[in-house]
Amino acid sequence: MKHLPKEIVENAKQQLNQGRSVRQVATNLKIAVGSAVNIRNANKENVPPPKMGRPSKVSKDTRKVLARQFNNGSIQTIQDGQRIVQAEDGEQVHARTVRRHLQKEGLKAYVQQKKPGLTLNHRKDRLAFAKAHLHWTVDDWKNVMFSDETTISRVGSFGKKFYYCTKEHKRLQPHQIKETKQSGGGKIMVWGCMTYRGVGDAAWVPGKIDAAAYLEVLKDYVLASRDWYGMDPEAFIFQQDNASVHTARIVKDFFDESNITVLEWPANSPDINPIENLWSYLKRELDLYKEAPRTLDELWERVQEVWTNIPISYIQKLYESMPRRMEEVVRNRGGCTKY
Repeated sequence: MKHLPKEIVENAKQQLNQGRSVRQVATNLKIAVGSAVNIRNANKENVPPPKMGRPSKVSKDTRKVLARQFNNGSIQTIQDGQRIVQAEDGEQVHARTVRRHLQKEGLKAYVQQKKPGLTLNHRKDRLAFAKAHLHWTVDDWKNVMFSDETTISRVGSFGKKFYYCTKEHKRLQPHQIKETKQSGGGKIMVWGCMTYRGVGDAAWVPGKIDAAAYLEVLKDYVLASRDWYGMDPEAFIFQQDNASVHTARIVKDFFDESNITVLEWPANSPDINPIENLWSYLKRELDLYKEAPRTLDELWERVQEVWTNIPISYIQKLYESMPRRMEEVVRNRGGCTKY
């Protein structure tokens, strides 16, 4: 190293400090690789460790492009990412490579949530509703009774179930399958309502629900549930969605005659109705039974057992989430929420 001019040695140190390899330095300065190695060894404390392995096919700039476009939804699939790498770096890479570089940029894969499709008019109505109720406090929402219907099948899981075994034990044993039957082995339509103080009575609606059947449910359960929980009739507000049976003339007449204020509800908005969370809770609990009910009557008995034992603390947390739901609708300009 002594025979090298001081200027070349200092230049070599500078390039090594910048992260260039000894081979690159030797080529740039037209010196022996061994000389570059000696200079690096004599200056170890300032030289970054040499990079091991092959250089990445995906440049740092391309990683930034991938992260930005996945984050804003411009691209959504790994195949799209592969095409970006091909266009930016001229390299064909495996899907695993794209996933690895996304992880380096802090991106993780998430399951897309099922949400209702929203038209421009839906978004406008949802935004107007949220803005109109943005100032409502939890105490205001306590005056609202939320209601809805849902269908529950006698046989069938309401979510994914898993089993664990080694590969050689994967033989579809009884504990490894989920029984299904055509049409779910029969199903029931359940109507329910909820208040801040607890759930109202649930109703099994036989057959197809129409305006007449819905009216009978309202007559039997709404006022009874309101009075049971001591809700102020003057402040009481009833919520329902915009299904055609809910807006029939005979139903509107019932509300008028009973002096019930009905909350103007935006279409396609199950995500801001807390009773949807209650249905999910109910179905998860029904999933915990080890055996399917033998009859629809037995299914109904289970529904009532779970329904009447929903923790009041859970119900109240749903009511307490209403201001946040309104804020999120406004923030998303009428779009879907996480709820």
